[in-house]
Amino acid sequence: MDQITVEAQPRTALGKKVGALRRSGITPIHVYGSKVESLTLQTSTVDLVHALNTAGLTTPITVKVGSDEHFVVVKQIQKHPVTDRVLHVDLFTISRTERIHASVPLHFEGEALAAREEGAQLSEDLHELMLEAMALEMPHGITVDLAPIVDLDSVIYAADVVLPAGVTLVTDPTAIVVRIAHRRGAGGGETDGAPAAAAGATEGA
Repeated sequence: MDQITVEAQPRTALGKKVGALRRSGITPIHVYGSKVESLTLQTSTVDLVHALNTAGLTTPITVKVGSDEHFVVVKQIQKHPVTDRVLHVDLFTISRTERIHASVPLHFEGEALAAREEGAQLSEDLHELMLEAMALEMPHGITVDLAPIVDLDSVIYAADVVLPAGVTLVTDPTAIVVRIAHRRGAGGGETDGAPAAAAGATEGA
């Protein structure tokens, strides 16, 4: 994956002056971590938003301040409650040589044939998995193929999700990702619940 880089400068505008800074196309950012002194910085809003859209919450970003570089991941994004404009971003420093944990979103594709059955509906119980990988190998998202859901007892567990090489599952492997649920009142009064094959598993574990 290509390196995502943001150029930043030390920020001196504080308090009420920050509003004027934002109106000029500059966004405050904060870089911190266990092995670096906390840095109060600023960067181009256009460049920052582009980097955030590309990186998401799992892909590292390199913040350059002069000749210094800080390898970071997004920790928190503060947005305007009405306009959704980015107001401030907290970035946490990480190591390029250590494996990290990240919650990676799941994207579902394909058709679950079992969902065509009368009274059946597809239940996506998990929408993200906790994974471990080197920072630059952490995926932006994971695709889950729904094709194995062919009958009412079909279940896709976390352990069934195909992961890229070098990526390890942290989420409980027995956690249900996708299953078939029954619509309330369908099939003689059945209620929404896990199929018999998944008995004992905790929904959404």
